[in-house]
Amino acid sequence: MHTDFLDHDRELARPAGRGVTARFRQLLPALCLAILLVPVSSRAEDAGGRSYGLAPGDRITVTIFGQPELSGDVVIDGGGTITIPLAAPIEVKGLTATECQKRIAEQLVADGILRTPAVSVRISELRPLYVLGDVRLPGAYAFRYGSTTQSAVALAGGYGLGEVLRQTAISEYLQAEEHVRQLTLQKHTLLIRRARLEAERDGKDTFSPPDLANANDEKDISVIVENETEIFTTQRAILRSEIDLLRSQKPILQKQIDANNEEGDAGKKQLELIQQQIARYGNLLKQGLGLQNNDFQYRVLEANQEAAVWRSLSEVSRLKVEAGNLDMKIEEVESTFKRQVATELRETRDRLNELEVTLPVATRIRDVKRQYTGGATTQNARHLIHITRVRDGQSVVLDANETTPLEPGDVIEIKNEMPYIPLRDEAAETPLKPAFPMTKEARDQKTVSPVSR
Repeated sequence: MHTDFLDHDRELARPAGRGVTARFRQLLPALCLAILLVPVSSRAEDAGGRSYGLAPGDRITVTIFGQPELSGDVVIDGGGTITIPLAAPIEVKGLTATECQKRIAEQLVADGILRTPAVSVRISELRPLYVLGDVRLPGAYAFRYGSTTQSAVALAGGYGLGEVLRQTAISEYLQAEEHVRQLTLQKHTLLIRRARLEAERDGKDTFSPPDLANANDEKDISVIVENETEIFTTQRAILRSEIDLLRSQKPILQKQIDANNEEGDAGKKQLELIQQQIARYGNLLKQGLGLQNNDFQYRVLEANQEAAVWRSLSEVSRLKVEAGNLDMKIEEVESTFKRQVATELRETRDRLNELEVTLPVATRIRDVKRQYTGGATTQNARHLIHITRVRDGQSVVLDANETTPLEPGDVIEIKNEMPYIPLRDEAAETPLKPAFPMTKEARDQKTVSPVSR
C-alpha cells in the first residue's frame, strides 16, 4: 500500500497544466491514505512506553546464584524458548526480564533441580537492526538504546551511491556523533553503576543515582537507573535471605544445647544417687550382709550412667561448635559479597578513567568532522524511510523520518526520493522523447502541480 502511495505521489509532483478540479481529484486519494496512516505512527509512539518483552534473537545473561554451571549467556531461539543445563526448554517469548526470572525459577523447581533457586536475568544483547536500501553498507547492526533511523544510517555508512560525494562527510560526522553518544551513554551508565556499587559496599538499603539532569538521553538514563535499581534490590534481597536462613538455625541449635544440658544435669543427679547407693551397699558388704554380685551390678550401672552423662556433654560441645561455624558462615557470605562488589567497583572506576581520556578525544574528532561538513548536516536530505516492525505477532510498516526512535528487530528501508524532472532540450525548449513510451495515465498526471511534503 505504501509503494502505491509513493508512486502516485511522484506522479503528482509533475508540473501543473490543468485546472484546480483535476488537481483536487488527483490529490484526494493521497490525502485519504495519509489520514489512514496517522494512527499507525501514533501506535508506534505509544509502544515505546511499555516494558520490553523478550523475543527470538535476544541474548540474555542468566545468573543462578550459587550454581555457576547452570548460569551463562543464552540466545532465545526462533520458537521463543531458551535451554538451561538439566532443565526442560523454557518459553520466554513476550516476557519481561523480571517475568523471565520467575519462569526460570519455577521451571528449576518443577524439574526438581533446585528447591529455592535465586535467579537473575539481564538482557545482554538485543535483536539487531537491519538497514536496507540506499545505504552504502546494508546489513545487520547491533541495537543500542536511543537508536534512531539517523544513527542506523550512520552505522550503515551513510546514504547510497547517488550522494556519495556530499554524504561521505555527513556519514563520517554521523559516525563520530554516534560514537560520542555511545561513549557518553557508557559514561552515564558507569556513573550510575558506581553509585549502586558504593551503596552496596556501604551496606545501604537504597542508592541514589548521580544527578545527570543536563544529559541529552534522559529516556535511556531512566532505563539504566531502573535496571541498576532492580539489580540492587535483587542482590540485597538474596544476601539478606541467605544470612537470615543461616541465622534462623542458631535458635534451633540453642534449643538442642539447652535440651542436652538438661539431660546431662539429670544424668548427673542420677549418677549421684547410684554412687550413694553403691556406698551404702559397700558398708553392707563389709558387714557380710550383701552379695558381691549385687555390688558388681551397681558398678556396671554407675559406668553406664557416667557414659550417658559424657555423651550429653559431648553433644553439647558439638552443637556449640556448629553454632560457632554458623557465625563464620554468615561472615563468609558477607565478605564474599563485599569482595564481589569491590571487584566490580574497581573495574567500573577503571573504565570511567578510560572514558575520561577517550571521550574528549572522540568529541574533538566529531567537532572537526562537523566543521568539515560545512553545515551539510543541517540540510534536509530527501529520503523516504520505512520501518517494518513486528507488533503483536504481525509485521507493520511505518513511515519514518531521521529522528524516529527504533526498536529491536526493526527493518529500516531507505529509498531516495527522486522528484520528477522533465527531459528537456534547454536550447530548443521542447521535450525530448522518453526512453520508454509513456502511458495515458502518466501523461495526465504530468500536468498536476507538485504536492508539498
